[in-house]
Amino acid sequence: MIKIKKLPKPTELTDEVISRLTEEFKLTGKPVWKQTYIERALLESSHSKCAYCECKLNIESKYMEVEHFQDKSSNPDLVVVWDNLLPSCKRCNGKKSNHDTLVHPIVNPALMDPREHLALNSYRFIGLTSVGEETIELLQLNDSRKVVFPRFEVSQAVHKEIESLVKKCRTYNDEKTTRRRNQIVQSASNIMEEGTAPEAYAGTVATEIINNQLFVEVIDILKSEGLWNEELETLWYTIQSFALPTKKPLTA
Repeated sequence: MIKIKKLPKPTELTDEVISRLTEEFKLTGKPVWKQTYIERALLESSHSKCAYCECKLNIESKYMEVEHFQDKSSNPDLVVVWDNLLPSCKRCNGKKSNHDTLVHPIVNPALMDPREHLALNSYRFIGLTSVGEETIELLQLNDSRKVVFPRFEVSQAVHKEIESLVKKCRTYNDEKTTRRRNQIVQSASNIMEEGTAPEAYAGTVATEIINNQLFVEVIDILKSEGLWNEELETLWYTIQSFALPTKKPLTA
């Protein structure tokens, strides 16, 4: 899970439209939130990912559902209020159901930084706070088959790329050609791109990259050879901003 930057409220969602759709929902119970402009803006805000588990939406039968952070049944006046809407996969939306987030708070990735509430250990989340623990339990974010294994698969693919890259870096002095230099720099860039916001399970991948000692070695070699550039530095800073803590703080 990473913090998402929601787009501004769609221009179509005026106060008049909100009032009309809200009244329609109260009278008929119809899914008035199923508006193309709402769904499009939510998907764009999260780079077409579930705000909670970070799976990619609208692929492999994982279609987006508009999630109401504060339950629409108990809070009908918020049924199309922009700040109450999040993009979610069917699994996470179903797990959350009509959970009361006021009585039992969970992480709202549009308003809260997940890194303050969640840590990562062997592709599994650990709650750093009661809010983090509630989020993990409610959404079943450590479901081995549905969530943990996909995180593992993506992270392992990146790890293999890092292993390949470090071999090229270690032998760079044997073949200092422009082509080889460009390949190495591009590979380092591609690896870090996997831990940025548009990618599935970016929080997990970013955490794996910055804690991977082989990638630390890659960085050291690139810097010593003068290959570490501004673009790579920006990517490194970006994935650090998404990476989760890896250990639960000790309590007194």
